[in-house]
This record gives sequence, structure tokens and C-alpha cells, in this order.
Amino acid sequence: MAVVSAALLAHAACASTSYTPRGDGRIVTVMEDGSLVLMKDGQRFPGGADGLAQAVAGNPAAEEHARQHRQAMHLSLAENLIGLGAFIAGAIVVAPKQDANGNDLPISSQRSTAGSVLFLGGLAALIVGGFHTASAQGHYLDAINVYNDGVPPRYPAPPPGWQPAPPGLPPRAAPPVTPAPPNAAPPPAPPQAYPPPPAPPQ
Repeated sequence: MAVVSAALLAHAACASTSYTPRGDGRIVTVMEDGSLVLMKDGQRFPGGADGLAQAVAGNPAAEEHARQHRQAMHLSLAENLIGLGAFIAGAIVVAPKQDANGNDLPISSQRSTAGSVLFLGGLAALIVGGFHTASAQGHYLDAINVYNDGVPPRYPAPPPGWQPAPPGLPPRAAPPVTPAPPNAAPPPAPPQAYPPPPAPPQ
């Protein structure tokens, strides 16, 4: 299992996207060596909180989402560490002790109660940390989307040889089109031309 897990992690670390999006001022996400990377106009930023803050700099609303993402990630990390520590402490408290002969001693009610409290507290901390992690991911995506919505559109370059119209000339309007009246009768057909009659005999 250890060898298989190491092989899977090694393959995941080598994953990279092969397509580089065009630079239009917006933030896009790519994968490089198994890590998420942000790109904007060809410039790369780390996929973490610091890179996000750098990528969305200049847009106050996106910067606020990036700040909330950083705060939620810090809270999630602290709560996960507290939960893990509470689980370890609870396991130590309820671990059976042995006497001089190697026999397990019964666990006192105080130790059992303390271990249960530590286990429940650790579980609660992990659950709250999971909620903060999910909230951080939401703010991460919101920061990118809000920034991209604030980028003005960039129009493609004109074709070669194109020149703008001289200033001061009004645009040429299309000739007016007179609509045909509804249910209009078709125009009369022209009279058919016949050859002249033959001359009478002399």
C-alpha cells in the first residue's frame, strides 16, 4: 500500500496542463507539476492565498474575497490542529495502564469522562474546520470571478491595411428602403408584341 500510494502521488505531481490560455487581462487557472497556478497576461502566481491576493490586486471587491479566503484558511488550519491534538490527548487519557505484573488497570470514571470530552471536542473542531475550508474555497472562486467581471473587454486587432475614417465626416447612412404595401397587386404585364399583318395582294 505504501508503494502504491507513493506511485500515485508521484504521478499526480507530474500532472500539468498543455494549453496556455490567451492573455486578455483575466485570471485563469492551470496545472503545473500537480499544483494549481494562476495566470494573468502570461504572468504566473502561486495558487495559494498569497498568489490570489497578488492576482486580484486593484479590484477592491475581489481583494475582500481574497482576504476572507486567507482568514478562513487560517481558521481551518488552527481548528484542524486543535481537533487532532484533542484526539491524541483523549487517546492518551483513556489508554489503559498496567500494574507491576503487566495487568491492565481499569479506567476511572474521571479519565473516561475526560477522554470522551476530548474526543467530542476534537470532532467538533474538525467539523468546524471543514466548514471553514469550504467557505475559503468559495471565497477563492468568488475573488477570481469578481476580478474577471471587472476586466474591460479587449477587442481584436484590426486587419492589415485598415485605417479609421477621417475625423469630422458623418457616417454614411444606408439608403432608405420603402416597404411594399401589404397585399399589393402585382404590376400589370406589358402587352405582347405580334408581327404586322401581311399586305393585301395587288
